Amino acid sequence: MLPFLLLLSSQDSLSARAESLIAAHQLPAARNIAEQLVSAHPRDASAHLLLGRVWHLWPVVGRYAALAQFREAVRLDPRKPEALYWQVRVGQFLGSDEGEGIIRDAILKIFELVPDYADCWTLFTQLYQDEGSRRRADAAFARYPNDMVALERRARLAIELEEPGRADSLAALVLARRGRYLPGFLLRAEAAFDAGRDDRGYAWYDSALATADADSTGALWSQVWMIASPRETARQDSLIPGERRRFFLDFWSRRDPNLVTPENERIAEHFRRLAQARRMFPLLHPYARFQRSAAARALEATYLNDAVLAALRSGVEPLDTLAPARLLLPDVREFNDTTAQLTSYARANLTAPGLMWLRHGRPDHWDRQQGWLTATHEWAYDTPDGPLTIEFSGIPGPSGAHGDYIVAPPMTRRRAWQVHKLLTTDGSSLPATLSAQGWSAFFESPTIGSTDLYVRTAPESAAVVLWDTAGTEVVRAAGAGILVVSAPPGLYDFGLDVDSGAHVGRVRRRLDLPRYAWAVLSLSSLVLAASESLADREATLSAMPADLVFPAGRSLATYAEVYGLTRGADARARYHVRYTFTPVRSALVRLLGGSAPVVFEFDRDVEWRGVTPERLVIEPGRLVPGRYRVTLSVTDVPTNVKSEAVALEIRVR
Repeated sequence: MLPFLLLLSSQDSLSARAESLIAAHQLPAARNIAEQLVSAHPRDASAHLLLGRVWHLWPVVGRYAALAQFREAVRLDPRKPEALYWQVRVGQFLGSDEGEGIIRDAILKIFELVPDYADCWTLFTQLYQDEGSRRRADAAFARYPNDMVALERRARLAIELEEPGRADSLAALVLARRGRYLPGFLLRAEAAFDAGRDDRGYAWYDSALATADADSTGALWSQVWMIASPRETARQDSLIPGERRRFFLDFWSRRDPNLVTPENERIAEHFRRLAQARRMFPLLHPYARFQRSAAARALEATYLNDAVLAALRSGVEPLDTLAPARLLLPDVREFNDTTAQLTSYARANLTAPGLMWLRHGRPDHWDRQQGWLTATHEWAYDTPDGPLTIEFSGIPGPSGAHGDYIVAPPMTRRRAWQVHKLLTTDGSSLPATLSAQGWSAFFESPTIGSTDLYVRTAPESAAVVLWDTAGTEVVRAAGAGILVVSAPPGLYDFGLDVDSGAHVGRVRRRLDLPRYAWAVLSLSSLVLAASESLADREATLSAMPADLVFPAGRSLATYAEVYGLTRGADARARYHVRYTFTPVRSALVRLLGGSAPVVFEFDRDVEWRGVTPERLVIEPGRLVPGRYRVTLSVTDVPTNVKSEAVALEIRVR
């Protein structure tokens, strides 16, 4: 017994000595000890593992020798995952198809032994996956029916295998045992959306958002970072505890293609696009050098320097003809390089067309050309700003062809703007075909420091939202009739949707909410109503039709508010007011002199107030039937300062 104990003691001390030498990177000495241990104990898996680790660090030629030792260690002791994990590291070093195969095979064997070992699951999600590898992983995790990690990963695999019913059942088991678990809610939401059961999908996704502030898994962001804008990415990176739910509510609010409906159709659309992209555009070579080496990408692409970019943005067109043939905008560089190690494609495990599909959906025009060295795809999307075009190319590199990942260089300012737009925005494919009618009006709000925005449309079912420039939803109103929102003056993103049941009308634009102050002369919007008597603001607004069409046989009442008139010594205000109804005529009629405006002007002497209502009733017959462009101007008599309201176009018939 004593010699055996001495033998074990000697082996342990040699192993410890080798470990110290490996840590000090004294590889020849460490290799000498490890080889002695393998020679003395050829059936000891730990000895082969030690020698494999030395070879793994050996410069240039050590990886295949290391792989042989790790495989021998697995053969001798197949119940432990450590040697398999070292095979994974060999595969990571080798890269390319060979390395991916080594990694995949080792990880699948690890899953059979331990459902959650080191970062194996993360690495597995970064590999190219076909149905066979996913089913092998699912079978491995199925060996652990009571393990929550295994159940959750089986649900994820079922979604990727396009089996949403099974995914939902597995996720339900996870939630039954883990309670309010955000990743479980997300799995059930995605499964429901993939199955076309949107009502359930929205309910489960709302449950996930409700628990977002307490979540630390990053699961919500992992599903949407591919469509985020640079501003949203920066905001997400700076979130503090308690801000996550608000961030994601704002994230989806800005993308809602129909603000009238209670559900956000863009969420369901995103998950369906994600399923399509996984099926159509998987990254075939995620371990290619291009995807994981910034140095390799630098060899294959020439980036625009700051001077060229500045010229581009200042309107120089075309770009310098002496510039390299293949130029990538910095926006494209950021799109390629998610981190110093990974491209966006490798992180999402999708090709560049796949990521574009997630952002904007199926292109309206898809042109593919196959050449000797390249396969080029040119996609175009029809938008209100004109067609937006982007080009993808798969070209051979130092480590072989990598599939579609290069965004071909825009050589004109217009083309560069299109690429920038497509890479930094996203949009819904839900059509907006309704041509709605309506008007908006601005007035000082009773709430100090705010401005009221009134909106009316036809059809009447509408919704209006203001987002600040940071992307936060500030105020929202929805319903029928006149919608009113109040917010501090400033620049906003304005959203207005009109829903007829079968069609949607959509407006998205910047809006400058005006500031009204009693110290500066200014005018509210001008509103009109078919009425024989003067009325206050609310009554006139309520009577103003959405289509701005007024009967010719009735009186027309106007209403506006004047702010900032000079207060005289007698506590009165004096101003000159002019209403101009300019007929909207064809160019020929104007040329022949048949478009004289109808003008009403008066001098007013009124009791001074900070807000002075300006009202007028125009008798029937003063305006002949036709279209008019109406303007209101007010001149403060003591200061001779003039202000004019935004013009309003009406029809009298």
